[in-house]
Amino acid sequence: MKVVNRGDPYPTEVSATVQLVMEELKFGNPYRLVWQSKVGFLPWLQPSTDESMKALAKKGVKNIILVPIAFINEHIETLHELDIEYGKELAEEIGIHVKRAASPNDHPLFINGLAEIVVDHLKANVAVSPQVLMTCPLCNRETCRETKKWLCTLNKT
Repeated sequence: MKVVNRGDPYPTEVSATVQLVMEELKFGNPYRLVWQSKVGFLPWLQPSTDESMKALAKKGVKNIILVPIAFINEHIETLHELDIEYGKELAEEIGIHVKRAASPNDHPLFINGLAEIVVDHLKANVAVSPQVLMTCPLCNRETCRETKKWLCTLNKT
């Protein structure tokens, strides 16, 4: 939470992505944005996936689809945490059925979308988006500042 409290845009960007996806789907299904991957003893974003699943099960929900919207490929957090810890172990413990939506990985539509973004940036002679160049409002880390300075030089070449 330290990074988020310094103004990191991650929660806002993920929330905006969920909103746009649900708008595209015409809000056809009930949904909740929940957070996973808490590491260590420091607090993380809430509500957590596992606590939300338990609460939904207590309310009678029997089927859940997990959509790892912030992950573009399968990796340890999707394959183990979502599929095994939540999708199998926790689901069995609380008596519900859980499936996970596939990540884009190397799907042609996703790759084409990325390629379009690259082409747009090249045509506009913008190597790095201005959003990426911003530092978090309360960030005082020298490494962050230096990284942003270096990234800024990429737009000047």
